[in-house]
Amino acid sequence: MSITGVIRPEFRKPLENLRDRLGVSSEQTRLIFLDAVKIRMIPMVEWIVSEMEKTVFSQEQLSKRRGKDMGEDYFQSGKKADGNLGLGAEANVLSDIMNLIDFYTENDIAVQNQIDSQKVEKTVEVDDEKKTIEEEVPVYETLYPITALETGAVDSQMAEVLYRQFVVGSFTTKGPDAVRYENSRSTFGGILGLSSEKMEDIGSGIADTVYDNYVGQSMRTKGALDQQDMMFLANLQPKLGLTPEQGEIFMKKAQNKILKDEYEQVMDSATAESIKTFRERCEGMGIDLSKDLELTKDYIQEMFEIEIAPGLESGEITIENVDILVEIQESLGLDEKNAEESLTKLLVQRSQIISEAIEGAIRRGRINTIVEPVKQLVRYGAFLNGNLGIEMEEEAGQQVFNAYKNFDTEGLSEEKVEENQEMLKTILSLS
Repeated sequence: MSITGVIRPEFRKPLENLRDRLGVSSEQTRLIFLDAVKIRMIPMVEWIVSEMEKTVFSQEQLSKRRGKDMGEDYFQSGKKADGNLGLGAEANVLSDIMNLIDFYTENDIAVQNQIDSQKVEKTVEVDDEKKTIEEEVPVYETLYPITALETGAVDSQMAEVLYRQFVVGSFTTKGPDAVRYENSRSTFGGILGLSSEKMEDIGSGIADTVYDNYVGQSMRTKGALDQQDMMFLANLQPKLGLTPEQGEIFMKKAQNKILKDEYEQVMDSATAESIKTFRERCEGMGIDLSKDLELTKDYIQEMFEIEIAPGLESGEITIENVDILVEIQESLGLDEKNAEESLTKLLVQRSQIISEAIEGAIRRGRINTIVEPVKQLVRYGAFLNGNLGIEMEEEAGQQVFNAYKNFDTEGLSEEKVEENQEMLKTILSLS
């Protein structure tokens, strides 16, 4: 082997001649060759592991891992991964990994094993005419007779770390090396001894991190993903080994995560305006609060109640004008039954508070202060046919009714005035 560990082509024929002269079978020669490869490969892997450990572990973690005091912390800066997508990839380690891959591939260590065959369509030219024919082609799997895990040069935890960093490097590195890294990912995973399932799991984890960081950053700065963001993510999908459908899933997952965090912040000090803004944002993005954000019915009803409360109090929402109610209900994805349940609960609770305030004002002789509260009761009662659950002493109720008859009714028809008076009687249980 040369200084790189690769047997150059000009030496292979003489080695075959030597094998024939010694009378050694090709199988025995292969075993001897693999033993030599193993001896050369182990220190290469151990060097990569050592360099990666310095990158990802703190001094304390490194001491525990190696079972000895590592002295001063010369290696760990303490900073987080600083890649442009929130992931770090060390150039030196990636270069060493490529040397290992070159050593493995140029020595033809891996073996192609046919496991199946499949029919594929092929276009051929017959008598100057193009025709499509079916051709049976073999399906191969790549076997790695020596792996880093099998030699003991790396443990499973570090093998996953190495593979993860290499995959990250394949799409964060610029220039010609990026293509080499991308094309060598499965080869490096095989050299390490990782299964295809494990490589897929690690790739998914990286995709999660990339999408969370990129989508989160864009949504926090711009409010939503724009066309440029969508193009960037589309270009990233093949580098992450994702289909467009899988990319869509990761994007929605990242969006939902950001919106769930935003929901928590909104509800910490919820106002009708903040809930309206959040609701409209979700609706504009096609987000279903129940299915996508996994908000329970109780949480959605709470949002509904908080948003409609000011409109009910101000008179913007009345029995004659329920368009706002319907709009909010449908936007939240709340069914009619649950919306009615929330509305009833809110009206009864607010009416009880108003009723107690009115009674207190009457006891203190402040009849002039009950004008607006009584009008509110009448508006609320119209939604529930007067059944607001109010229990007021008859004498106090009569005083309220008599006062109401003297309220300014300008702008109301005689019919509406009578209707409101009858409603107040029902609310106060007056005969």
